[in-house]
Amino acid sequence: MSATIKELINGYEFAWPDIGLVARATRLRLPSDGQVKGELEVYQQQGNGRTQLLVPTQFNFSSEPTRTKYAKQLTDKLSQEIEWREVFDYLSYEVQRLTRTGDTCVEVFPDASAPAPEQLLEAIIYRAVQNIIFGEKGVAKSTLAYLLGLTVALPWHDNPLGLQVRSESIKALVLDWETDESVFRYYTSRLQKGMGIPPCSLHYRRCAMPMADDIEAIQNHIEEAKAELLIVDSLGAAAGGEAGELKGAESALRFNTALRRLRTHTGGPVTSLIIGQSPRNQDGAQKNIYGTVFFTYYARNIFELCRAQDDMEDTAHLALFHRACNLGRRIQPIGLRADYNDSTGAITIEREPVSVSEFSEKVSTTARILEILKDGAMTQKELKESLKCSYASLGMALSRLSKKQLITRVGEKWGLLADEVS
Repeated sequence: MSATIKELINGYEFAWPDIGLVARATRLRLPSDGQVKGELEVYQQQGNGRTQLLVPTQFNFSSEPTRTKYAKQLTDKLSQEIEWREVFDYLSYEVQRLTRTGDTCVEVFPDASAPAPEQLLEAIIYRAVQNIIFGEKGVAKSTLAYLLGLTVALPWHDNPLGLQVRSESIKALVLDWETDESVFRYYTSRLQKGMGIPPCSLHYRRCAMPMADDIEAIQNHIEEAKAELLIVDSLGAAAGGEAGELKGAESALRFNTALRRLRTHTGGPVTSLIIGQSPRNQDGAQKNIYGTVFFTYYARNIFELCRAQDDMEDTAHLALFHRACNLGRRIQPIGLRADYNDSTGAITIEREPVSVSEFSEKVSTTARILEILKDGAMTQKELKESLKCSYASLGMALSRLSKKQLITRVGEKWGLLADEVS
């Protein structure tokens, strides 16, 4: 009863050409009880047409009573001489085996010539992994993500963000759980008007279901658009959890599993730029992505987008802080200025120096020390009062800067070395 087996994005297709029988096991999952469950569809292919024998039905491939039930149902329903119990036993065995097997094992030797991880956009987007930009509501996360998508799609080499892009165009697909096409079109049009962006497109899809439950349709859109970059707006809705569920591990695990299954049209893993949130009531200099820590652990590259507190309504001073990176060194904060011209409908985002005073709570102690000492040498007590930090954290920061030969101590005062001042 062996069949030809084709791997799908979240399942397998079994075909018996000699009798025109096709079975599709999709939406497969392996819950904590160890039973493989999913949807099963069975039909007979007859030329260009087909006869539906079993509509997509929830199926427990690990359950003997389930196999018995549907084998009897199709035996009673159809007159064809097909051993349905044998079909369901074979299907269930293969589905369980394939689901639990996973990818094949390969032997890897260290190689001095192995290439470094590729970047689609300098430091911000690494290829084939999860990249996250998170921040509070109203800091222009979506607008910035759309601009980054347009930058790699062109590609825009002399972009006003001053970021290096690849020589080839990278097609991007926006998966939007927040708004709709009209709002997306409005913001991208405002960016194009304000920044003189050449004619360029982003593929767009409005989403409602969690990514893990919509993965087949998303995969189809990726292949149709030939997209290599997914812009996920935003993480909480895409993971599909209520507020309480996002604190647990299951939503993050399902989201990560779904994202790892997605493939580009050439078969490689997709690259994702994910928009995350941070809780407003979180104290401390550095905030975290809202939800379980697994969202942070699964991402390979994370930035926090912050907005200066004293901004005017039509101008926003922003800063991207590189919070984590497993693939390379973290970069210094990137300052951005966003201007909103409501009379012309234009939005302009350009790079600018980061003001330590405006983002003092977000900047590391070492960076703040270097900024303060530009005005002259200070004692440790004066630094502590200016920074409003403990002697312990100040002492560690001074030690690090001294070892890097960025500052020196003369008597009771700390000052910048000549190279740092210049």
